[in-house]
Amino acid sequence: MSTEPLPPLGSPHGDVRHISAHRFGIAAGMSGWGWHAVDLEAMGRRLAEANNEIAKPVDVEVFSVCGARSHLVRKLGAFTYGSRWLERLRCERCSWVAAINRGTVEQEIDLYTAESGDAPSGHLLRHIFTAILADAPPGQEAEAGHRSDLLAHAARHRPVITACETCIEEGSAAAHGPHMAQCPQAAVLCEECSFTAGSWAGEWQGVTTGECVVAAPCSVLTALGEYYGIPLTGWEGRR
Repeated sequence: MSTEPLPPLGSPHGDVRHISAHRFGIAAGMSGWGWHAVDLEAMGRRLAEANNEIAKPVDVEVFSVCGARSHLVRKLGAFTYGSRWLERLRCERCSWVAAINRGTVEQEIDLYTAESGDAPSGHLLRHIFTAILADAPPGQEAEAGHRSDLLAHAARHRPVITACETCIEEGSAAAHGPHMAQCPQAAVLCEECSFTAGSWAGEWQGVTTGECVVAAPCSVLTALGEYYGIPLTGWEGRR
């Protein structure tokens, strides 16, 4: 996917310049960590309105589709699959709004279920996503709503497969032998429920430290499964 910088929005003459075919741009939240999605069409309209009023375009506040006050970083390109900027710290709420708007729901489901490998809990998550999409009411176009926020809530508790420190640094073959395809210490966890290192850990930020490790599926996924009548037998205990 392209990560070309986005063209500038607005003009001093009150018209709106060309907006990229990718509707959503990458933005940095003004508080906290994470990359958000900004609706470029809505932003372009607000800039055009500002040009025709007393306010200056620079005074126009930017909010992500999840409602967070943000700063659009045009050089990072579009909020889309394949962007290296979104490999970590991707806002799940924004991501689901963008997926629903673009019609890329299947890709969005694959994005979150892939982190569990072939673990049964990952298949449970896929069933939960499907049930929410069929049941929860949609929101307004390019805005967070009941459906996108519930999907994001489930996505934050997605099962994630982990490995030992040596595997992370050198790979499973180097750590455990050439015939070892997967780390023997691999576990499937809920990183949202587990305690993970913060920015103070440097390159190990986001890695579990051992004091609070919650196996997947966590109680959030089992509660959603029970609500939607998804049989939980077989998902638990086979992580």
